[in-house]
Amino acid sequence: MSVIDNIRFTFLYIEFYSMGKTWVYPETYVPYNIFRYVVKGKAEFCIDDEVVPVEENQIVYIPSGCRMSCHVLSESFEFYSIRFTTSVFYEGEDVLKEYYGIPRVQENQGEDQYFKEIYQWVKKESAVKKCFVRGYLDLLIGSLAMRGGKENAGLGDCGAKKEKKTLQYKEVKKKEQVDPRIQMVADYIVLHPKEKYTPQKMAEMARLSKQRFSSLFKINMGKTPMEYVREIRLTTAARALLVSNDNINDIAYQSGYEDANYFIREFKSAFGFTPNQYRKEARE
Repeated sequence: MSVIDNIRFTFLYIEFYSMGKTWVYPETYVPYNIFRYVVKGKAEFCIDDEVVPVEENQIVYIPSGCRMSCHVLSESFEFYSIRFTTSVFYEGEDVLKEYYGIPRVQENQGEDQYFKEIYQWVKKESAVKKCFVRGYLDLLIGSLAMRGGKENAGLGDCGAKKEKKTLQYKEVKKKEQVDPRIQMVADYIVLHPKEKYTPQKMAEMARLSKQRFSSLFKINMGKTPMEYVREIRLTTAARALLVSNDNINDIAYQSGYEDANYFIREFKSAFGFTPNQYRKEARE
């Protein structure tokens, strides 16, 4: 099993924007990954220190943890924007770039259909819409990765071997850490963020001692059990803020927080915004 087999994607939000020539997006910290498909016009994105010009029929990838600003270069600018997170995070690494070979900008070669399908399904009142949204997000990433991988295959022999050696090392390191007992608990937390968790309770789920479980969890997930619970709860809350109009207290409770004030402090610490600011920024 490679490291890629352990990466899962959590959809947060999608919207279609139509902006005029005076639109400017001020520099902002981005706490999630973004794909933007440009339907019409031209613009210039500044992602950290990189200036990225984009135009109609292109897809731009904006990684989590960067600082981004942008401004329009045409009379109008229209685009779809998808926000999502990954289930794993490696300090200092861009997961989609490192492991999937997805470049900053690609020409659209049919991926626009996935943006449109996700946008349509999100707006439907259907019990199965989450299945379709997750499926189309995976297809979008897979399609972009296939073409990104082909571009990476054009590296010189030395560069290609170096990339291959680095990737193999990371995969082997991850493989040594994979434990199905830990994965079972991690998956359960994703599906049930509202439950009360302690290291002891999670250890019992895995049928391990508390000490052994905590050690294995840190090795597998790169963080302590309670840090992981916190991350899942905050990701769940972030998604609820973007796709629903529920009030902050309800979202806090649904995400596993009984104290709304504590939830607000935790959310701001993680995302740099209060829940209300986060929702407002996303919808402007």
